[in-house]
Amino acid sequence: MEQRDKSALTYFIFLAYGITWTCWIIAFILDFDDPTFLNMIDRDYIQAAPVLPIIIFRLGVYGPLIASLVIIQRYYKKEERILFFKRIILWHIHLKWYLIAFILPLIIVFIVWMIGLLLNIPSDAFFNSQISISLLLPFFLYQVFTSGLEEPGWRGFALEILQKSYTFDEMNWRLGTLWAIWHFPYVIFLYYTDGFVFTLVSLIGFTLSIIGQTFIISWLYLNTRSIFLMILFHAWLNTGTTLVLGDITIENPIMGTVPALVTWGIVLLLSKYSPVRTLKQQ
Repeated sequence: MEQRDKSALTYFIFLAYGITWTCWIIAFILDFDDPTFLNMIDRDYIQAAPVLPIIIFRLGVYGPLIASLVIIQRYYKKEERILFFKRIILWHIHLKWYLIAFILPLIIVFIVWMIGLLLNIPSDAFFNSQISISLLLPFFLYQVFTSGLEEPGWRGFALEILQKSYTFDEMNWRLGTLWAIWHFPYVIFLYYTDGFVFTLVSLIGFTLSIIGQTFIISWLYLNTRSIFLMILFHAWLNTGTTLVLGDITIENPIMGTVPALVTWGIVLLLSKYSPVRTLKQQ
């Protein structure tokens, strides 16, 4: 890895983690209670709830985006910066990639749902997010402008650096681990009341699931080089997961590993039947 890329990636990681973790930890100290999407569009809830920790927490999600913008301005030439921004708005790609990005999350949550039923998870444990069809588009757009905007940082910036020096598998294990650890304060916040062992197991399962998702998103990105599509895919994956699974992994711990296993099943199929190469492999 060139010294410029190594320095840029290192500072990106520290800045992304620093921005996000600072916001999240401050929000936790201020008694953040993790409102649902329905809470956030409920006027009575917003008027009664402490708004400041909610705002601070939501700002934390922009850590990777802000870090990528700062670092690319500091380390890269004008033409490289232009290419980065072009990929963010690159929407004119083959229709099949939009269809794949739409269908893949549905396949994952459908298989998880089926496995859950086979494991005797009550059917009413699914589809309990209370997000109605009328709220599906607003929730998806909310995901686009929050979690989806992680993608310029993770894929548009970090992946582009890592693929110069690593194979597809090596790159994704590294990037997926970085992406998973970035989430750790929030995951610990969700599960710490259940004890150390349960929290540790949840972190391991979450990490494996995120690394699997990284393989899939990287596969899509290297086939299209469209950060725009990755933003949509990330948002749609979150939307489908929330709509079908909701809090099922919290209420039924046995389901905690199922999404990770299904995701890795998709990864294995893609690796066998539609492999892609990084710049190092070309």
